[in-house]
Amino acid sequence: MVRQTDIFLVDSMRQDSQKAFDILFERYSKELYAYSLQFTKSAEEAEEIVHDVFICLWTNRHRLKPVESLRPLLFQMSKYRLINAFRARVASPVFEEYVELKDKRLCNTHSSLEYEEMVRLVKYNLNLLPMQQKIIVGMAKFDELTPAEIAGKLGISVQTVRNQLSAGMKKLRELLSGTIMLLLLFFIK
Repeated sequence: MVRQTDIFLVDSMRQDSQKAFDILFERYSKELYAYSLQFTKSAEEAEEIVHDVFICLWTNRHRLKPVESLRPLLFQMSKYRLINAFRARVASPVFEEYVELKDKRLCNTHSSLEYEEMVRLVKYNLNLLPMQQKIIVGMAKFDELTPAEIAGKLGISVQTVRNQLSAGMKKLRELLSGTIMLLLLFFIK
């Protein structure tokens, strides 16, 4: 019955039914939130991921194909957003500490060398960014300053900080794209 209902709701949503979208949101949002929360450990970040998934679903509703259940698609969309969230965190001290603890628990010299190589690679690629992006990304990720704090220290607008941080993180992710996936697959089990 649920599968037929999902088919009907997807079809209705493709015809711009806000009600069908709301029903799907009610049906799956809590489960996606719990799934995201177990990886992000942040209620705010998990909620943001769930909202991003449903915004994407609504935005692409006309391209959806009839499916028996939306659950696998929604979880796959969440998984990709979680990976992107971890990519954004890769240069943060919190992520480095997590990987370091995981490293100690595994007592594996090989994984320790890979971790050290990854940190070296992140720092090397950070130095390839334009100066302002390098400074802003460093302050945000290593010093853990907010955009407002960075703007105050550098004497620029908060929006400029956000723009430069976004551009810098995008470039850093591009530079590290293949390597980060290997690291995530290795350490997150």
